[in-house]
Amino acid sequence: MAMLHSYGLSGAKDGHPIVFLHGMRVTRRMWQPQIEALGAEFRLITLDLPGHGLLRNESFRLEEVVERVAQVVDEAANGLALVVGLSLGGYVAIAFGATHPDKAVGLVIASASVEPRGWYNLPYKLSSAIMAHLPESWLTRLNRALFNAIYGKKRAEPLVTPGFFMRGGAAGTRDVMSREFGSKLAAYPGPVLLLNGAFDLGFRMHEKRFLRTAQQARLEIIPKAFHLANIDQPELFSQAIRRFARSIPWQ
Repeated sequence: MAMLHSYGLSGAKDGHPIVFLHGMRVTRRMWQPQIEALGAEFRLITLDLPGHGLLRNESFRLEEVVERVAQVVDEAANGLALVVGLSLGGYVAIAFGATHPDKAVGLVIASASVEPRGWYNLPYKLSSAIMAHLPESWLTRLNRALFNAIYGKKRAEPLVTPGFFMRGGAAGTRDVMSREFGSKLAAYPGPVLLLNGAFDLGFRMHEKRFLRTAQQARLEIIPKAFHLANIDQPELFSQAIRRFARSIPWQ
């Protein structure tokens, strides 16, 4: 069954395929800087995750999300792709690699180098409760103002224009926080790039542990970047993906 309604294709038709998985409450449009930077060389596939964007009415359950990603990889990438995920998407990428290692030539795990289940996730439990219960119109206005203030309207546009999906973000956060990902990362045999913003301290908490846990991992830090490193430092983020994609053995 075709799923073009929930993912986008762009870039070089004969290039190696890269699948991008977005963070909570935003959409596949967050990857616009990478589409512009990498499209001349790679085939780029951007997904809306369940609960977000065009899949806003679907429930987020990690196992089902992983199978949806697998279907897109089969449909749009002939069954093999480099999978890039940031934040919520990073945890989906880890689970995908553990479940379908034959479909992932490599993983880029961005802004997701902390084991989400633990005492330190209290702020994220609070934020998910807020997203789940406060009026979405209020939260949308707040997020729009926040991102426009931080990035300016031009840089914030890929985050702001599609709108924000608070209920889906809350559901995804709750699901991920109930799980353990170190063992999933250890189960993936291929190359892994842990890619973190220098100032994203909360999500870098276990990066050294993740680095030791993964079978083939390297760690790269994006200077002067926070959680949305692909927006904070789009050129450096895109360059890191390009270097990693060129370094791995595509088969």
